[in-house]
Amino acid sequence: MGFMFNSRQFLLYLSGLSIFYGFFVYYAVLWGSIVLISKAGLVVFGFKINDLSETFGLLLIFFAFSATIGWENPYVQYVTTGSFTGASTVFYGSEDGVLWTLWSGLMPNLPVESLWFLVFVFSPFIIALAGLYLVSGRVHMSPA
Repeated sequence: MGFMFNSRQFLLYLSGLSIFYGFFVYYAVLWGSIVLISKAGLVVFGFKINDLSETFGLLLIFFAFSATIGWENPYVQYVTTGSFTGASTVFYGSEDGVLWTLWSGLMPNLPVESLWFLVFVFSPFIIALAGLYLVSGRVHMSPA
């Protein structure tokens, strides 16, 4: 997987995509990996994935966790260089980069400190709660 997904050709392909499309490719690979692991009968985090809702819940928990510890977002670019410009869209196609791009697009006049709270505190908390709810097995989605 490292050979394929970190090859020059693949990274250049990702570079030509928007932040959101690049993120979609990333999560399609992650989703597929989780499905293959569960189909192989492997255990993830002490429980067996039984249906699509649990897989989706696990992705949401991973998303929330990654958003809180990720450093691939415009805020890091701003803090470290004083500017929001200069980084590749591949760099920002991460959980925290997507959340920053989403919130700053929805609320372009919001102060940086308020965006920081929405991206790194509020959104991961809500997303993790949704993921925990799905993983708890209360919701069942079967494949079409």
